[in-house]
Amino acid sequence: MKSVLRSPGIQAPRHGAVPNTTTRTRQNMHIAIIGGSGLIGSETARQLVAAGHTVTLLSRRPAADLPDLPWKACEIADAAVRDTLASIRPAAVIHLAALLQFSCDQQPAEAIRINVDGTVNVLEACRAAGIRRVVFGSSMAVYGRRTDRMSETDPIPDDVGLYGQTKRLCEILGARYRALYGMEFVALRYAGVIGPQELHSAGMAMVRQQIRSTASGKDVTIDDASGRETVHLTHVSDAAAATVAAALHPGPAHTVYNVAGPIDNYMTLVDYHAAVRALVPHAGAVHWAGSARGAGPLDLTRLQTDLGVSPAVTVPEALRRDLRTLGWL
Repeated sequence: MKSVLRSPGIQAPRHGAVPNTTTRTRQNMHIAIIGGSGLIGSETARQLVAAGHTVTLLSRRPAADLPDLPWKACEIADAAVRDTLASIRPAAVIHLAALLQFSCDQQPAEAIRINVDGTVNVLEACRAAGIRRVVFGSSMAVYGRRTDRMSETDPIPDDVGLYGQTKRLCEILGARYRALYGMEFVALRYAGVIGPQELHSAGMAMVRQQIRSTASGKDVTIDDASGRETVHLTHVSDAAAATVAAALHPGPAHTVYNVAGPIDNYMTLVDYHAAVRALVPHAGAVHWAGSARGAGPLDLTRLQTDLGVSPAVTVPEALRRDLRTLGWL
């Protein structure tokens, strides 16, 4: 019989999402975050440390805003991942490293190498080191071009782009490792994550960053969207709270969870720019010069009832926080 680690959970910090207050707690668990210098990774690290846990970051570059945390340089598909996890042996691994949407379309071979081969490398490293809880950063892109309400139990359509296909394949791989080896694999399908950190990879997150940058007073031209695209926006503090819960929950009932903000955060990109201007009337204009996929809202019932997380940060509040952090409000 396979033995399965059941890690005691802990109440996540209240940065927006409301955690399950009935969850048992244990201090000072060691969590490794692969892709820990990114938007979600760095905020997840902050929330874990604030809750009394030890965090090691694994990424290509250190997190500039987390200089005091241990950091290990590694490329997701390289043997260094296995060597590092074998040496530090954390209680759980949060895997957030990925090639993003537009880059996947432009570099399909890299999309497979980084997103798929890299994830297999992480799963194998965790299996070899006896690490039983892996939280994987998936995406709402697995739902394809749908614009209706999307639930984890819905069938996956055929019109999923390459980025979404790589994420879906990783979900399948994780479920297989769970069946074969007793690994506790949890995939989080994040939707429209926004936050103050500057991004460098091409994708819809970069488009949203461009829109927000009009708060500086400058006009922007967006080549990759028409403004009519819909998205269910999620502040990074809510995304991180869900990630913390998935890592520390004593026994998640499912392998896949939707993660998004409150339903009022479902809007078009034009609406998002209007929210910027509501806070900063002198914000610049957006010139739309392209098109992209819109998407429907995510059903959060499973996240709320099983992991006990209820995202609460609205777009106006998210922008207010982030624009203040950036010095534009």
